[in-house]
Amino acid sequence: MDKAILGSLYCPILPTELSIDKEVTEENRFGQGSDKLAWFWRVNNAGRGQEDAWMDEFYRVNWLKAKARWSRWQEELSLVRHEMGWTIKWFKYYEKEWNRRGDQAIRPGHQAYAYQQVLMWGRFVDDAEKTFNGCGFIP
Repeated sequence: MDKAILGSLYCPILPTELSIDKEVTEENRFGQGSDKLAWFWRVNNAGRGQEDAWMDEFYRVNWLKAKARWSRWQEELSLVRHEMGWTIKWFKYYEKEWNRRGDQAIRPGHQAYAYQQVLMWGRFVDDAEKTFNGCGFIP
């Protein structure tokens, strides 16, 4: 092949394109969505025509990995939203529990401590509801 034709088909391989695929070593790392294949993975091997079974398989596997990553993140999002709701319920439970204890307390010191706990857990409820508002938490 002529040098000019080769120059138009292929680019110089840069050291950054020779790094190991982080998907293999760090499957759940941050920022995978911005990964790009080096140019030489996208070149249709000269002379093979438009059909390249190896590249088709490569893209299929890459798509399946991306879909699995997306599914894991969807599941994680659902869990986090539920955990937000559970946290608020936990705080409300303890607010109610300390209120009950304060109502049943006989000594003034016990009552004061119980009502102090009611206020603390109530602040936790308020703070959690304000913080989680707009995050789509599941009550």
